[in-house]
Formats: sequence, structure tokens, C-alpha cells
Amino acid sequence: MAKYKDPQQLFDTRRSAWKTAVIASAGETSGEVDLGDSYGYLMVNIPTITSATLSITVAMESGGTFVDLDSASYVAGTGALGTTFLLGGWQFIKIVSSATQGAERTFYVRGVEL
Repeated sequence: MAKYKDPQQLFDTRRSAWKTAVIASAGETSGEVDLGDSYGYLMVNIPTITSATLSITVAMESGGTFVDLDSASYVAGTGALGTTFLLGGWQFIKIVSSATQGAERTFYVRGVEL
């Protein structure tokens, strides 16, 4: 009988620790998140939110000028789900909501190389 490996062992997957990205009450943009290294993908755990489309902005350095990541837009509705964005090697990110949030929202994010 063949032994099955844990899926984590099948691939050399590099990933950061989970980090928080918080959008303040009455806000639309989270604070900066440093993923600790550059990654190809961004996993996002989306909390319940005021209905919105979410996007990602990125910067070349901490405290740098953040610009829209053109491949990262997601119609999240009212959230309470997870998704993965193509990040393309960026390290410094912010989450942006198309709608002002009615309360503080904490997103959990981490960079991943698949």
C-alpha cells in the first residue's frame, strides 16, 4: 500500500507568517503591511465588511509611495471569506476598500510562493 504524504511536503512552499491589515472604522485603506519578503501570491482572510470591492496597493519600500496593483481587485460583497491575489513579488502592501467601513475591520494576510 502506498503511503500518502502530507500535502505540505509535496511542494516546496515558502510562506510568511499571518499578519494583520486593519481598516479603521470610517476608513477605506489599511495600514501598511510588511510581508517580510517578496512573494508571488497574497492570501487574504476577509472579515465581514460593509459591502465593497477590495483591491491591493503596493510600494517598493516601507513608507514608500503606494500604487494600485492592477491584477488585484475582488468583489468581496460583505466578506467573511478567503481569497488569493496574484502579488507578483511585492513585499509592502495595503488593502483598499471601495466603500467606507462601518466598523474597524481586521484582515489576515500572508505572502506565499506556490
